[in-house]
Parts: sequence; C-alpha cells; structure tokens
Amino acid sequence: MRLSKEFRDQFIQHEMRTHGRKNGFVTDGQEARLLKWLPLIGLPKDKTLAEADLKEGAPVVMEIGFGNGDFLVHLAKNHPDWMLIGVEIYLPGVAKAVARLEDAGEIERCRITQLPAQFVLTNQVAGEQLDGIFINHPDPWPKARHHKRRIIQKDFAELMVTRLKPGGFIKLASDKADLAEWMRDILDATPGLTNVAGVGGYIERDADRPETKFEQRGIKAGRISQFLHYVKD
Repeated sequence: MRLSKEFRDQFIQHEMRTHGRKNGFVTDGQEARLLKWLPLIGLPKDKTLAEADLKEGAPVVMEIGFGNGDFLVHLAKNHPDWMLIGVEIYLPGVAKAVARLEDAGEIERCRITQLPAQFVLTNQVAGEQLDGIFINHPDPWPKARHHKRRIIQKDFAELMVTRLKPGGFIKLASDKADLAEWMRDILDATPGLTNVAGVGGYIERDADRPETKFEQRGIKAGRISQFLHYVKD
C-alpha cells in the first residue's frame, strides 16, 4: 500500500525543496513500525543532535542517503560502540530501514531524519560533532544540466568538514565513474581533508563491506564501484 495521507502529513517534510522520490509503497507492518519508532528516534527539524539523547562519549557516525537501511544495519552490527545518524528523504526507504534495524536489535542506537542533508548538517549538527560520514551510491544525476543537484558540491564538502572532529572521516562509494571522479575532484580540493589514497586516488574496497542494493544493480549492469576515503586534518 502507499503511505496514508495522515502519515505523510505527519512525517514528510514539505517546507524544503528536495529532488528525488519521497512517497511510495510500504506494508501495514512497516507503517506501524514507523509510527512506533519515529517519535522516539526521529529528528524533526526543530531538534538537534545535542537534544537526541546520544550516549555520552560514543562515536557519532552519519550515513547520508541510507536507502533501505542495509548498510546502516551493517554499521550497527559491526560497530556496537557507535551512535548512528541516518539521513534519508525517501520515506518508504526509512520504513524498511526501521524494520531492519528493529529486527537486528540495533534501532535504539540510531537516530533517523527525513530532512535534506544540507539542512541536517547546517541546523541539527554542531561543529566538530561527528566522527564520520558515509555516502554510498548517491544519485548520479547524469545529465549535465542536473549536475548541480548532486549532493557533493564545493559548499557541501566544506560544510561536512566543519561538522567533523579532527581525525574524522568521510567515506564514499559510487559505481558511476564520472560521479566518482566528480566527488574525488571536489573533495581532493577541499581544505582540511586528506585523501587516504593520495590525490586523485581511490581506496580498495573494505574487506567487510556488504554489497548494497544499488551496488548489486551496478554489478548486474557491468559497473565497478569506486571507493573514496578522506580524513579531516
């Protein structure tokens, strides 16, 4: 079924313009879990991470665009000491992620927002509050006239740096060669970041990294993913 109008009115933000899908199909059970958990772990626009009851002293790591939550669950299982912040505007994806996190017994260590990442980092995250940021297979917006919609832009890269602690990381993945190059070139030129692989380089795939849904699609289409790893100086 599609998300009910009442549910969409309550949880989908309409004030800020975003690109991409926001509504879609969910099961009755997924909608019920969203109704249960978002009031507890959600980050509405008037709430900051400082007010989100994060475990004191725990590393705080964000995934921007977590899709259906596969990678978020992987992070939760493999890093039991982390507090995880998930950012995703596609509410049916949020529904699937919440269900998977609850099934994995990891949901209470997560905070979820459906707001645009630019707003989240600007208004809900304090300076040097994050220990790391993951961005996996963001929308490539392949047409040249749409490149301005790509999430990695000069100003967004500079914003991420301000929200990372010294020594904090940004890890990215894409199976679209031109987008991987786009992200690499912008981040290589961003003050305060060091490319772990060296300027112009990509890292090897992390040994424990799972194949996300979008990566599997790329593999079937014959595309190879590229991986980037940056550290704040």
